[in-house]
Amino acid sequence: MPAHPIPPTLPRDRAEFEAHYAKDPDQWFQYLSDAYTWMEEQEANQTTVDRKLVELQVQVEALQGELQLSQARGAEATSQKNWIVERLDAKEKELAVVRLELYKAQTAAFPTVASLTPTINPDPVAKDRVAETVGAPLSPVTRSTASAQLSERIPDPDKFKATRADLRRFHNAITEKLTVNRDRYPTAVSRMAYVNSRLNDESYKLIQPYIRHGTCRLPDYYDILDILHKAYGDPNEARTARRKLDTIRQRDRDFATFYAEFQCLSLDSGLDDNALAPFLEKAISGELYDMLLTNPPTDYNYHTLVTHFQNLDIRLQEHREGNRLRFPFKKPAQGPGKVVTPLRQEARKIKSSSPGEAEAPREPPARRRPYGPEPTAPL
Repeated sequence: MPAHPIPPTLPRDRAEFEAHYAKDPDQWFQYLSDAYTWMEEQEANQTTVDRKLVELQVQVEALQGELQLSQARGAEATSQKNWIVERLDAKEKELAVVRLELYKAQTAAFPTVASLTPTINPDPVAKDRVAETVGAPLSPVTRSTASAQLSERIPDPDKFKATRADLRRFHNAITEKLTVNRDRYPTAVSRMAYVNSRLNDESYKLIQPYIRHGTCRLPDYYDILDILHKAYGDPNEARTARRKLDTIRQRDRDFATFYAEFQCLSLDSGLDDNALAPFLEKAISGELYDMLLTNPPTDYNYHTLVTHFQNLDIRLQEHREGNRLRFPFKKPAQGPGKVVTPLRQEARKIKSSSPGEAEAPREPPARRRPYGPEPTAPL
C-alpha cells in the first residue's frame, strides 16, 4: 500500500468526475474509505511525534543548561588558575628578595678586612696608599660558620626493627627528627636517604624497588612511612586496642607506669571517657581496688577515677616506704629454717672474702658438745 491513498483517476473537471463516478462508484467509495482511514492514522502519529518533539526540546534545554554551567565552571577554574599562578610568581619574587636579604645579612656579619697596597715607587711626592676596605663579594662561608647557623642536631633514632610494635616509635621519632632538623635536610632526596638509612635489612627491601641509581624516586619521606604503615601497620588498630584494654592489668606495677600504657591504648581504641571508666576500674591492682572500700571516689567519672587512683597509689607507696624504714630487716619467711637478714649476708661475704683465713670445718652434729657445764671425769 502506498504512503497515502491514490484516487482511481484525476478528473480535469466536475463533469468528467461525475461521469467516472457514475461509471465505477465502488472504486471511488473504496478510495474515500482509505483516505479517511489514512487521515486518522496520520492524526495519531502526529500526536506521538508532537509528544516526542516536546521531550526532545526539554532534553535540549537541560543540555544547554549543563553546557552553560560547565562553561561557567571552566571560566571560574581558569580564573582561579590564573590567580594561583600570579600568587606563585609573586611568592617566588618575594622569596628571591628574602634570599638576597639573607645573603646580605650573612655577609654583613663578617668583619671587613683592610688590605694595604705596597708602594711601588718610593716617591715622597706621591701620596701614601690608604687601606682599602674589601667589599662584596666576600669569601664563601666555611663549614664551621654554616654549621653554627643550623638547628641543634637531634640524636638519630634507633633503626626500625620491622615489627608492628616498633612502627609508632619509629614514625614519631623520624617525623620529629626531620621536622626540627629540616634545615639540615633541605631536599626531599636528602630526607628520604636519611629515613632509608634508619631501616633494617628487612624493611629496606620494601623501599628498594623505588631506588634508581642510588636515589629514591618517591616524592618525599612521607611516602616511605606510608609504605611501612601498609606493610607493618594494624588495619584494625581500634579493635586491637579495645581487646587489649579488656585484658590489661596493673599487677605489681605502680599506677603511673600502668596508666601510661592504658592511656596509649585508650587513645587508639577511640572510646569516650564514659566507656573507659569500667576498663580502668577492672584493670587496677587488688590493693588499689581494696582501698576503694574505705576511700571511695566522689563520682565514677573517668578523669575523677584517674585522679583518685593516682592519689591512692601515692598513699600506698608512702605506706610501703614507711614500713620498709620501720622494719628494715623483716623479710617474709621463705620456708622452714632461719631468716637470713642482710646483715648476716654481709657478714658471710666478709668472712668468706677475708684473705689468709680459711673457714674452719664444722663438726658433725653427732660430735658437738651439748650446751651446759662441761662434764667432769669420773673418780
